[in-house]
Amino acid sequence: MKVAVVDLGFNSAKLVNYDIKQNGTFSAYRQEGFNVKLGEGLGRGGYLSGEPVQRTIKALKLFRDIINFDSIHHVLPVATSAVRDASNRDPFLKEIRRETGFQFKVLSGEEEGLYSYIGALQATCAPTSLFFDLGGGSLELVYTENYEIKKVKSYPLGALRMSKMYGNGDGSFSKKAYSKMQSHILDTLPDSKELGISVDTMLVGVGGTLRAIARHEQEIVGYDLDKIHNYRMDYSSVSAMADELYEMDRSGLDKIKAIGNNRVETIVAGSAIISLLMQKLSFDKVVVSARGLREGIVSVFLKDPKGFYDNKITPQRAKAHVKLACKQEVLPPYVLSLAKTLVSAGLLREKERAILTHALKEMATLPTVTNLSNLFYLLMDEDNAFLTHREQLVLALAIIHTKKEKTVDWLFSRYKSILEPQNEKSIQRVSACISLSEILERTKSTARLSINNSGKKVAIKVIQCRSRQAIPAALLANALQNFERAFDVAASCQIVVAAANGASASRKYQEVKVIA
Repeated sequence: MKVAVVDLGFNSAKLVNYDIKQNGTFSAYRQEGFNVKLGEGLGRGGYLSGEPVQRTIKALKLFRDIINFDSIHHVLPVATSAVRDASNRDPFLKEIRRETGFQFKVLSGEEEGLYSYIGALQATCAPTSLFFDLGGGSLELVYTENYEIKKVKSYPLGALRMSKMYGNGDGSFSKKAYSKMQSHILDTLPDSKELGISVDTMLVGVGGTLRAIARHEQEIVGYDLDKIHNYRMDYSSVSAMADELYEMDRSGLDKIKAIGNNRVETIVAGSAIISLLMQKLSFDKVVVSARGLREGIVSVFLKDPKGFYDNKITPQRAKAHVKLACKQEVLPPYVLSLAKTLVSAGLLREKERAILTHALKEMATLPTVTNLSNLFYLLMDEDNAFLTHREQLVLALAIIHTKKEKTVDWLFSRYKSILEPQNEKSIQRVSACISLSEILERTKSTARLSINNSGKKVAIKVIQCRSRQAIPAALLANALQNFERAFDVAASCQIVVAAANGASASRKYQEVKVIA
């Protein structure tokens, strides 16, 4: 199945086509966007008219052709800040429907925030968070505690709106106007008391401005990983970048590759909004989400197609989507006891166990790939909701390590600016557990560990039940050698084959000793 989302905002019109898999997951396969600047006319009486409307109609006609050409039957057109603020909203929507065939659903500020939050939650699971979506015309805030939505707010603080109100028309600002804009932003933003923010709150953001300044920082520091989702930025960096961009003229902004021509007019105001938000609410870090409004729209539609068209999204209705989005992965039964014992003994860190859990899930759905570099990039292209970039690198390298250690050495060196020296040992430990897990899963076996008091001797009992697949002794011995090296222990293994004896299902046990 294919679904298209048409997102008509204050500054841009975007089309994203999604491929929906049988398990309900989805991925974008085509994206188109134009800076139609529909909200330009709102400052002059609040009417949508003239060139902005014509630019919008032209873009939407192209979107209609793309949708028809791809034979997409599920089309979800949504409009946000510019249309909901327009004095002539209804006549505008009738004209758009007549010219393009799109019947837009106009989202309230609360709905826009909730859809964006649900979309971001698909790939950024932060239990207690302040989520923000900075667009061209508005800023939405969603505050949650343990995934429970506490506050949803919308403010007319969009990047293009601020640029039009205070800028020189080309994205630059006079000193006096910039100072006035800063004061207006600070006066409009809520404080921590108003939102009821707790001390462990994580700031998560979405929007083109945030992605652009994150890309710019990656260019400045020479960040080795080509990945923006889940990237973290410090307040000091965001604040310094906002000041730097304000000092630049149009030609200087044009030269910054991460910004591009389409965002030159809004980047100064947008970066100021993010910096001042972090300043006022005392956040020292912001997490970038590459998913937001459009992914939220698709998620809600897939769960309840009729409800998407007929009902408004509310905090109460959003709860069901939040519960589905952030389910923690659990280890399969065949390796659960092994991992628990290793963690209890201090041989495996809790975070390494989490990485192992996600690695086993990834391996269950991986396509057959012989080129290990391609496999690495395939793994890193996934947006993991629970792991940082460094942790995701450990996951990918641990999987590669099970196939060829030399490739891991090269990749570790390639990304050493992100990885820590101790991550090398984590890769080996997770890899050793993956190798054992593969044998256990294929032979329908489980493993139990006993560790002596010194923590240097490990006895592994592998119990096999009802499987035609014999346990490969040589392969198991090789996995045990890797286990010994990864955990700095001496390991021995006992295989126990449990065979059913008639209908009573009583067991006979045959014991075979394997020493690595």
